[in-house]
Amino acid sequence: MLYQTMRVLAVAGLATAAQADVLFSFASDTDHTGSNFKGFGTSVEDQADGGDPLVLLIDDDNGPLSPLTYDVEFDADFTIDYAGSVDLGGGLFVHTYGLSGEFGFYDQNGSPVLTATLSGGALTALGSADRWSSAASIMSADGSGIDVVYNWHLADNAAYGLFNGLSVGPEDDAAFTLTDIFVPRDGTSGVDLDAGMLPESEWFSEGSFSGSASFVPAPGSLALLAGTGLLLGRRRR
Repeated sequence: MLYQTMRVLAVAGLATAAQADVLFSFASDTDHTGSNFKGFGTSVEDQADGGDPLVLLIDDDNGPLSPLTYDVEFDADFTIDYAGSVDLGGGLFVHTYGLSGEFGFYDQNGSPVLTATLSGGALTALGSADRWSSAASIMSADGSGIDVVYNWHLADNAAYGLFNGLSVGPEDDAAFTLTDIFVPRDGTSGVDLDAGMLPESEWFSEGSFSGSASFVPAPGSLALLAGTGLLLGRRRR
């Protein structure tokens, strides 16, 4: 009975230990020949399908291991809805939008490496009363009716807290910093807003990303780990 109790506790410990934060990021302008994002009206997306090469970095939550690197294709598809603006004085405004959608990273064959769904979030942009300037940000984090869910599509890598399947939170997040927003048709920095306070022209921008997630191993993986522990325990008798 004591042995069985210890085994149950060991399995529970494995599950707890296996749940760990992992950090994802990419730097702006990995592809020096083009922008990362574009948008128009309610749409914010990657600049060009098949033309957004990036280096995705995966870090072991600021641990001792060197980051994993993946050469990937970036994809994003967000929708924004105007929420309101704040007058900061001196002609400076902050425009805020509700945001939802998805983004992902794919290998050279088009197979997914890491994908994510944002059930809510915000885009904020600095500007004047009816215009975005050249900088904005996208933010989303678990909580208050918002759910950020990552999906790791490759094999488990316990050292980095990566397990195939969906992340479990409860503090998953994602953020993009948009800079050099401009209208490509005339090279104008920033973009004018229409009567609904949405961009009235197609715009492009650079973008950088960071996010964090927590994964746990699938039940089958836990069973395998537990079985390994049981086998070792028998050998030590």
